[in-house]
Amino acid sequence: MNLVKRLIEKIMLSHRVVAGLMSGTSADGVDIVIAEIWGTGRELRYKIINQSITDYPRELRELILRSIERGGVHEICALNFLVSKYFSKAFKETLDLYGISSDEIDLIGSHGQTIYHYPELIRCGDLETRCSLQVGSVQVLAEHTGILSIGNFRVRDIAAGGMGAPIITYVDYVLFTHPRIGRALQNIGGIANVTVLPPNADLDQVYAFDTGPGNSLIDFAVSILYKDLSYDPDGEIASRGSPDQQLLRELMSHPYISRSPPKTTGREVFGKSFVERFIEKALLKGLSREDIIATLTLFTAESIVYSYEKFILPRTKVEEVYMSGGGVRNKTLMKFLEKRLRELGIEVKRVEELGVDPKFKEALGMAILAHETLNGAPNNVPRATGAQRLVVMGEIAL
Repeated sequence: MNLVKRLIEKIMLSHRVVAGLMSGTSADGVDIVIAEIWGTGRELRYKIINQSITDYPRELRELILRSIERGGVHEICALNFLVSKYFSKAFKETLDLYGISSDEIDLIGSHGQTIYHYPELIRCGDLETRCSLQVGSVQVLAEHTGILSIGNFRVRDIAAGGMGAPIITYVDYVLFTHPRIGRALQNIGGIANVTVLPPNADLDQVYAFDTGPGNSLIDFAVSILYKDLSYDPDGEIASRGSPDQQLLRELMSHPYISRSPPKTTGREVFGKSFVERFIEKALLKGLSREDIIATLTLFTAESIVYSYEKFILPRTKVEEVYMSGGGVRNKTLMKFLEKRLRELGIEVKRVEELGVDPKFKEALGMAILAHETLNGAPNNVPRATGAQRLVVMGEIAL
């Protein structure tokens, strides 16, 4: 079929079957959602068809994590192809598992894998920009799946003066705005971010930002201190430790925590080197491994709570917060968070109560962003990213 005709055909559809592919800052694998989507803006509706998680093979995950910390051009260039090939493989396996033909899929929306995110201005002569790099080319994805693919969403927002993150704010606005109740959507992935939805909000009233570390510091510390673990299962290690209050105060003094939004961060700030320095200081002070994990877990919780106290509640009445992301499985982290947020008068709930599986919320978001790209609907949120205007994000690969 003529490629232009094929694109027009997909644009003209009122209902689309869209696959959303997502790998977050934890870089542990590919989350896949296949959904039927129709409508646009707050009239958008969806129905989940299937969803699955495919872990990265060990070698690929190690290469990704190594490249995030100290990758060279060769490794990062290779990952742009390798990640797409693995996304394609995982996608095809999901179709086979559920007996779905690729002809039934109208569109793929892919986030790719973030390798580098730098929201500060970079200057070169009289030029300046911010930058963010997600590997996993949609051109390669389209070639290996044979399906129209959209990705590289952050770039257009950055081109419009934004920071390219948080990327999921528009989806939160579309799906979860309540006519009478102020809500916050708190995601705890590798990095934690919040979307604030005033009652019956218009898009220009919605704001969002990264609160700081999510699971990243805890995961790195566990992988360094425990030979056979890469994360704290259910927060069990932290539950056996005692947070060190002096070190917690030092962590909370990090300049990112008190910086006013819009703001965004990543592993470049809260990553392995940050954890290595912290562990060295903690061991010199005599903390046990459990105490170290407990302190980092409490830091994650307190950095989130600080954001509500300083940047959200003074400007927006929030009655309920819905939690999602891998962090919700950390019982110790959630115990800290629920206690502190309830002290602020906020009811803590899970995003499942809104009908969304928290493990797949961001993959569903990629499907929705891609759907809106074909609708020609602006899908960034300037008050979240600092962009100068609304834009349609997404690179289309035929």
